Amino acid sequence: MNFNINGLLLFLLCSTSLSVNGQSKAHNEQIESYFEQRIENGHAENQLIPYTNKRGLAAKNWQSAKSNVWALWKTVNNRIEQLPTPVQGTAEMSTNQWELIGEEPMPFYYFKKGETGINKAPLFLNLHGSGPKAIEFKNTAAWALRYQDSPSIYFIPQIPSERRYRWWLKPVQYAWERMFRLAMLDEKIDPNKIFITGISEGGYGSQRLGAFYADYLAGIGPMAGGEPLRNAPPVNFKHIAFSLQTGENDRMFGRNTLTKAAKDTFDILEAKYPGSYKHQVIIQAGKGHGIDYTTTTPWLVKFTRNATPTDLHFVFFPMDGRYRKTFYNIALNSPIKLKEGDKKDRVIFDVKFNQNTVMVETYVADAELKDKCLYDDLDFSIFLDERYVDLNKKVKLIYNGRQILNKKLKLDEASLVESTALFADPERVFPVKLSVEAKRK
Repeated sequence: MNFNINGLLLFLLCSTSLSVNGQSKAHNEQIESYFEQRIENGHAENQLIPYTNKRGLAAKNWQSAKSNVWALWKTVNNRIEQLPTPVQGTAEMSTNQWELIGEEPMPFYYFKKGETGINKAPLFLNLHGSGPKAIEFKNTAAWALRYQDSPSIYFIPQIPSERRYRWWLKPVQYAWERMFRLAMLDEKIDPNKIFITGISEGGYGSQRLGAFYADYLAGIGPMAGGEPLRNAPPVNFKHIAFSLQTGENDRMFGRNTLTKAAKDTFDILEAKYPGSYKHQVIIQAGKGHGIDYTTTTPWLVKFTRNATPTDLHFVFFPMDGRYRKTFYNIALNSPIKLKEGDKKDRVIFDVKFNQNTVMVETYVADAELKDKCLYDDLDFSIFLDERYVDLNKKVKLIYNGRQILNKKLKLDEASLVESTALFADPERVFPVKLSVEAKRK
C-alpha cells in the first residue's frame, strides 16, 4: 500500500484552512448583515437592537477583534455610499444632493479650503438663515470661504423646503446622522473635530442640534440667533466648546435677551465645573441682526472632542417628537416611555466613573430641568473599555443609590458589533456592555 505522509499532511492542512476560512467568512457575513440592517432601519429604531451571536473575547486580543469589526463596518458602508470628494472651495462650485426620508431632496455644497496633506481636516456643518433658500445657500457658502479656519472641509446644506424652514425636524435629523456616520469613516476628516455653525435660523438650528448631538462634536457656533435654553439644554454642552454671538440691538424674538441668558447660564456652569463648559458668548456692541461672523470658526477650530469623558451629565430630550437612543457611551435598550409635551418629558443622566465604580443616577424632569425626581423606569446599557474601568478587576455598578453589580466583566464580540452600529464612531467601539433593567413598581 502506497502511503504518502507529505501528501496527507498537505491535505489535512488545506482542509483545516478551508474550514476555518469558511467559518470566518460566514461569521463576517453575519456581522455585515447586522450592519446593513442597522443602516437601513436606523432612522426608525429608537432602541438598541441586540446582536445575537455571542462570542467571548480574550483580554489580550480584543483590540484585533475591534479592528476586524470596524473594518467590516467600513466595508458595508463603502458598499452602500460614501461622502463625495470635496471640491476646492470657489465662488462657483458644483453641488451634491441627498434624497431624504419624508422630505424633499437636500442639495448641499461639499468643499475644502486649503490642502490637508497627510493630516485630517476639521469638518463644519454650516447652516444658512431663513429667506429665499437659493440666495441664503449661496451667501452662506460665500461667508464660509472667508472664515480663517483653513485647512477645513465644509458641508453646507440647502433647506429642503421653505414650507418647513427648520434644521431640526426629523427628516433632516436623519440626514445629519447619515453625515456623522460617513464622516467618521472618511480618511480626510478628523472624527474629533466636527463642528456645527449657523446664522440666524441656522443659528437656532446649530444650537438645538449641538445639544442633541453633542457627543459627536468638538464644538458649535450659532450666530445672530439665541434659542430659548429649554430647546437646547446647556448641560449637554459639557465637554464641548460653545460659541454664541448676537448683536446688542438684535431684539427680534428676544435674540439679544436670550443670548444674555445663555451667557449667564454658561458662566455659572463653568464656575461650578471648571474646564468643562468652555464658552464664548458675545453680545456684539452696536450691532443688529447683521454681525461680524468671521470670529466664530477660528475660535472653535482650536478645540478637539473628548469622545469618552468620565463625568457625564446630559439630558435625553425630544426634538420634533423624537428622542435619541444613545448619548456618549449610554444606549437605550427600550424606548423612553415619555412623549414631547408631557409635564415631564426629558430624562437626565448623571454618570461618574471613579476607579472601578460606576455611579449612575437618572431623573425625569420638566423642560426647564427644575422639577425633577429620580426615575427608574428605564432599560439601558453602559458600554465600557479600559478608558473607563480596569477590565482585569471587578466593576461595581451603583444605580440610583443601590448596588446592582460587583463582579469582573466578560468581554464579547457582540458588544463591539452593537456599539459600532449604535455610535458609528471609531472612538466608541466597546468590548463590554453593562445592561441595567428598570426597577418595576
